[in-house]
Amino acid sequence: MIWVHCGDAAATPSTVSLVQRLVDQSDGVEILLTGAMDFLATLTDLPGSVTLQDLPADSPTRARAFLDANEPRSLIWNGGPLRPALLRSVAAAAIPATLINAQVDGIIAGTSRWIPGAAKAAVQAFDLILTADGATATRLRRGGVAPEKVRATGPILEDPIPLTYDANEFTVMVEAMQSRPLWHASHVTGSEVKDMAAAHLAASRKSHRMLLVLTPRDLDSGPEVATTLREAGLKTGLRSDGDDPDMDMQAYVTDLEGEIGLWSRVAPLTFIGGTLNGHGPAASPFEQIILGSAVVHGPHKSPHVARFDRLSSVEASREIRTASELGIAVGSLLSPEQTARMAFAGWEEITKSSDLINGLIEAAITHADTAQGRQR
Repeated sequence: MIWVHCGDAAATPSTVSLVQRLVDQSDGVEILLTGAMDFLATLTDLPGSVTLQDLPADSPTRARAFLDANEPRSLIWNGGPLRPALLRSVAAAAIPATLINAQVDGIIAGTSRWIPGAAKAAVQAFDLILTADGATATRLRRGGVAPEKVRATGPILEDPIPLTYDANEFTVMVEAMQSRPLWHASHVTGSEVKDMAAAHLAASRKSHRMLLVLTPRDLDSGPEVATTLREAGLKTGLRSDGDDPDMDMQAYVTDLEGEIGLWSRVAPLTFIGGTLNGHGPAASPFEQIILGSAVVHGPHKSPHVARFDRLSSVEASREIRTASELGIAVGSLLSPEQTARMAFAGWEEITKSSDLINGLIEAAITHADTAQGRQR
């Protein structure tokens, strides 16, 4: 069993990403995910091999009972306050342990003194400490932690997993588009459909060959969405009816299950649905960026504000407020050079933790496999 601990709500995205990667790359290894249950309980899409559990009270007796019951073979502790008694028991059991996203503020709950006493004992339980900043690394080394244990890596953030797609269908669709300029409106809510039509009509004034590929959030609403687009004056095809895009088509409603990965690869620019009028949660922009599509979005970014802000910080996205602004943005951003620059900047930003995460996963799986080998 590999044990992953999520220290606080802020660490949840990177923890979930790490757990998903562990599941994908390990061969049947069980994962124990611990943390405050108030935010772990909101995680509903975890694989069956992942067990959610709260930490015990921080006492030697409870700590030993917890370890005896679960028998973890390695530990990755992601940020948040440490548990001195629990971590002393981890060290006593010789469980390989890594602390990631370590920061001076908040590591030890209820104290402003970070290295002395119980804090030092807790930190010493880790074989490797990856700090979110240089100041934390310096403080640790000055506090007596062995320098070779400490690495100032910067924050380890979530590492998105690319959505799957049908490679044969991708080839068919690329050929059908015949190099037409196109943009993808993804996860579009019902109240945004007319705005997409208005934006496309405005953007098409610069390029009459432009195609809108629209994936509704509610895939069952595909026929209704197609009707709305036709009423707005767009010649529209519906994928569930067997329509294929042709040169006369202005809009294409893609209402088949599991094709976001396909259209995010085909389209160089994607509007993120749910962000324009605030009706329903925003979809994540990382689905598109990881696949090479630049992002346009509205002002309503919850629950992915941090993700949108990361893309904005490297100019990998464009925020608009109205359908009119969306039309202008689409018309101006569809040059290949512009979308390629934005998409590459976003890809660099969201994959910068990949090498570190790969190393963590490899080490954790190795420890688990070694322990299983000894048991045999």
